[in-house]
Amino acid sequence: MRFQELRRQRFLDEKHATEFDEELRERIAYNQPYLAKTDITARALRSFAWSIASEQLELLILRYTAGQSIADLSREFPTVISGFEQFIPFDEPRPNEAYTLTITQHEAYVYVMWLLALCRLLGHAELVPTVMRWLDKNAEYNRGRDGLFEAVVEKLTGKKEPVERVLLHPAAYRPLAKATAPDAQDRPALVKEFLDGWYKNMKDCYWHGTHTDKEGSSYFGYWAFEAALVTVLWNIDDSSYRDHLVYPKDLADWAREHRSSVSPHDPSYWPAVEASTARKPLVPGGEPCPKAGWWFTPAQLDSRRYFDKGEIMPVIKHSSFGDTNWQQTGDPKDDK
Repeated sequence: MRFQELRRQRFLDEKHATEFDEELRERIAYNQPYLAKTDITARALRSFAWSIASEQLELLILRYTAGQSIADLSREFPTVISGFEQFIPFDEPRPNEAYTLTITQHEAYVYVMWLLALCRLLGHAELVPTVMRWLDKNAEYNRGRDGLFEAVVEKLTGKKEPVERVLLHPAAYRPLAKATAPDAQDRPALVKEFLDGWYKNMKDCYWHGTHTDKEGSSYFGYWAFEAALVTVLWNIDDSSYRDHLVYPKDLADWAREHRSSVSPHDPSYWPAVEASTARKPLVPGGEPCPKAGWWFTPAQLDSRRYFDKGEIMPVIKHSSFGDTNWQQTGDPKDDK
């Protein structure tokens, strides 16, 4: 099939997709060894770690834009989380200074919503607690501050945080927040309103306008992943906006096809989240695998692999992340 038929957004051409994919992979590979160095400043380590994390996310989104299958993207997604997991220990601001993943900052709010959305939409709800652990490190800035964020978190985890119906970024997110309200009258219309204003209201984000760059473009796609997340979590009919330029309909469709068939009000509707919330034990490297399936470790990028029960799980030597602990992700049947 021709690239023009596979791509999911018209701004992306095959040459840029190929070259930027290679460039991102080269940057990630170049920066990774620096995290193990002990003779560079904490500021430099933080910069290298953030570059790896953000570029892993950009690479995944670029591949979605280019038309890669959702199943392949689902297999790749734990690597994105591993990248951010490497960054978090270096994200140590001065007292009273916000962290990079702090939802009071608009661009960071978007990043957080994207990460939560992709956890759910790509079939990795078991990674939602990992993202929430990062945010809870700085709960003063992140929790109980934004009505939309807390509504989404409650749907994903079943845990409710008291919050007033206020928004940190109302210009961009008011319509989407209204769509999540218990008394919402026309959820599809509200999501469409959000989508219609999404690009204009993202002008402060570093990636805004990159599709117009003549040379050296860093465009990787414009996608309102948070709209798809709300659509799936609130079971909204997206027929009136599914062909919107920035709506990732393929992700919404895939997520709906791969969820449990029970009622969303039944706790077993989100089995992966429930299991993760109960803190599934991590398996140290060097120990036998307790259950056959797909596993990953934050100690190494692109670490996701299948282990048979009883197979010895390796130790990643010289990892900047520290000890090797393996965590199960997904379900073997999803990869068939």
